[in-house]
Amino acid sequence: MSNFYQLFLAWGILLVVVLSFYLIDKVNTMYRFSVPAEIPKTYSDGLFGELVGKNLWDAMSGLPVQGIDPKLVENLKPHYEPILRQHIEHTFMEGFRDGQAQRAGVPPNNRQIPTPRGSVESWLPLHHLASIYQAGSEFAIGNPEEHLRLQQSLDQVTAMLYARTNFELKDPYSETLLKLPIQEGLMPDPELVSQTVPEQLTLEQNSKAQEATLTDMAQDGQQAKMQELSNSLSDFGSLGDTEPAPAAVASSSSEGEVQEAVLAESSNAAPVTNLNLPQAQPV
Repeated sequence: MSNFYQLFLAWGILLVVVLSFYLIDKVNTMYRFSVPAEIPKTYSDGLFGELVGKNLWDAMSGLPVQGIDPKLVENLKPHYEPILRQHIEHTFMEGFRDGQAQRAGVPPNNRQIPTPRGSVESWLPLHHLASIYQAGSEFAIGNPEEHLRLQQSLDQVTAMLYARTNFELKDPYSETLLKLPIQEGLMPDPELVSQTVPEQLTLEQNSKAQEATLTDMAQDGQQAKMQELSNSLSDFGSLGDTEPAPAAVASSSSEGEVQEAVLAESSNAAPVTNLNLPQAQPV
């Protein structure tokens, strides 16, 4: 009886183990169907191969990367400089746009950079990116007093990045970065503004001069009219005190001569007969 019990117990344990394996396999099968298969990484720019993200930065900074030949890194360095430049420019412009929108943000370490062959995932240290981003955000405010400090900050940070990658930096980066918003039409060109302001001032001065001339002419006209009015009033007041005009004297003398001629003719005329009417006799 004991042997039969032991045999039954052994078969039971074996059955439980088989069922356990079956259930585990079934669960794994269901999980594989419910979760999509992992898509293998693809690199659009075949020139850099598997060097993407932080591995690309480490390799270009001189740090050894497992499975990457140092000679390959040296050959790829001239092609990495445009990627580094674009990463810096994109970060600065992101800070400038956020500064115009009056919002704060944090630049990402990783950024897809377009290349002639596709795109490459670039990675840069966050503390350097934060300085570039902050400079772009403050430049958007447009405070002239901070212009020199922003230039120095950008030049220092970019010089450190180029020194880490052993690239030669010929021109200061601030000369390029501070002109990007103007090239994209996000802010006016200071040179054009400085040329336009004197023209506007000249036009305003000319208009003011014309207005002043018109005002002076109007005032002169009013003064002339007032002078004429005062002269006429003074002439009117002196009419009773002035001597007769020569024309009036001549007219009076001519009238006297006419009267004398009439009297002379009357004296030369025949005498009028004196007709004496008969007087009535008294009754």
